[in-house]
Amino acid sequence: MRRLSAGMLMLAAFGLSHPLAAVAAEDPARTRIPTVTRLVKLFYELEGSLAATLQGGDAAAVEKMLESDFELRAGWIPGNPTPRDEWIRLALGKPASAFRIEQMAVHDYGEIAVVSFLQAAVANNLRNRGGDIFTVDVWKRAGDTWKLAVRYASPAGSADFAIPGASTETPIRKQY
Repeated sequence: MRRLSAGMLMLAAFGLSHPLAAVAAEDPARTRIPTVTRLVKLFYELEGSLAATLQGGDAAAVEKMLESDFELRAGWIPGNPTPRDEWIRLALGKPASAFRIEQMAVHDYGEIAVVSFLQAAVANNLRNRGGDIFTVDVWKRAGDTWKLAVRYASPAGSADFAIPGASTETPIRKQY
């Protein structure tokens, strides 16, 4: 029994002095490494393709990526959705703005996937906090492909307005 206790004591002492023990003792929020799941990779590519198609001005290709009843719902006017054809026209008419997709999450419900992400504006490789958009896209499986059914979008980056139940912790910035 004394041997077992001495061995446990040595292991504990080794563990406390080992460099990996120091990493484990740090704040877990600072040591997490974001992992990209298969679905995050898939939808990151779909979202990127949609953005590139819009920036390229290819209305026909955009139409193929959308459900026939697609609509955009913006946070500041939730009761006034933008219909598919109008959204395409308005999105194609905007000059390309540099952004990157961050903090993506995908919730898989079989034939439906709910994809949320931060569309982080980039200006001269610096963050432009005023142009960030929090986006939630609902994608529907159409055979072997996915089509965007509805997009919810709202300005992001301000914690001035408290949302009941929402965390106030600063998230880890995930870039893919």
